[in-house]
Amino acid sequence: MTPVPESESHPLWMENLRRYDTLAALYRSPFFADWGERIERFLSTPQVVPLPGAVPRLGSFLRVVSWNVEKGKRFEGVARLFESDGILRWADLVLLNEADHGMNRSGNRHVALDLARRLGMHMVFAPAHFELTKGVDEDLALPGENRDSLQGNAILSRYPIEEAHVVPLPVSFEPYEFHEKRYGRRHCLWARLRLRNGFLWAGTTHFELRNTPADRAAAMRHILEHLPGGGDDACLLGGDLNTNTFGRGTAGRTLKAAARLLLLPPSRVKRQLLHPDSGREPLFAELRRAGFEWKGFSGEGETARAPLGSLEEAHFFPGPLGRRLLRRLDAYEGYLGLKLDWLLARNIRGLCAGQARDGAAGVEALDPGCREAPHTGPARLSDHLPIHADLDLA
Repeated sequence: MTPVPESESHPLWMENLRRYDTLAALYRSPFFADWGERIERFLSTPQVVPLPGAVPRLGSFLRVVSWNVEKGKRFEGVARLFESDGILRWADLVLLNEADHGMNRSGNRHVALDLARRLGMHMVFAPAHFELTKGVDEDLALPGENRDSLQGNAILSRYPIEEAHVVPLPVSFEPYEFHEKRYGRRHCLWARLRLRNGFLWAGTTHFELRNTPADRAAAMRHILEHLPGGGDDACLLGGDLNTNTFGRGTAGRTLKAAARLLLLPPSRVKRQLLHPDSGREPLFAELRRAGFEWKGFSGEGETARAPLGSLEEAHFFPGPLGRRLLRRLDAYEGYLGLKLDWLLARNIRGLCAGQARDGAAGVEALDPGCREAPHTGPARLSDHLPIHADLDLA
């Protein structure tokens, strides 16, 4: 096979990846026999882009932000918030989920790279999927077509990125045979950052939505079994873990979730949704066994809101049945408040308000928390809130 430059091979890849109805048919195809290894290598290779002149804004401690930016469809609003917000603008480490690269719905921009350049940061991006449609809902009606057709996770840092690698996650849901057709695999992206007095392994991941708490625990266990570096290294892991406490993606799981919402007191369910680490999400037991902490790194309160009327599972309850069910859920006021986004750490000291102060910048350390931003309705910046924490650099 004659080598083809990668930039010229992408249209060929996309045309053929879209062609097959099932993953088994794709794997049997002559196309995949010729190109499959190269496609897999592309998806598992992080793209590191250093920015000459990047300088940390804080010298006394490290502020980190993790944010699922909903593909970056509202890029300008996200970028302006990072530039102007009194907390986010001091973040020297940013972990991103759902960062598009060359998708029509987000202006065909490289969301992570454009944001990194705008904020003066180094960047590493790892694609999780080739997006084989234009998206869902309003995305499909937008004029124009995709270019690179990628979505993934990214790490932005004002500290140098020494190395990066990807840990693929176990498959709990296959999106290739779904209406939002994708080819690829969810992963955890790790980057080794060189700090002033040592280094830090920073990771970001985005867990599958259409699975169960047990599946999420298995994904976390896989990450913990493949941690970079040694047992004494400082590790920070952030991202959207989809810790919604429900099983999702099948009719049986939906019926079980509906029964829980209908039979348990709403006040109890609301507490469970905001405290998934209290027992309903076994991934936290995996983290605890591996020496990771989240108290002192992840704040309280919801990080995302799911409108009951627009949940994907609504099609399991059509017509009058669905409307009757929603009326029974009036106590939830139309939405579920969820804690899905987390910062988790090992061999790192998290800071509380006032425990450190950067004299040059005049900035004090804060308690970990969420930054308020529009996250519902058509004016939202994303369907998730950005979370933040301050870390001791000593």
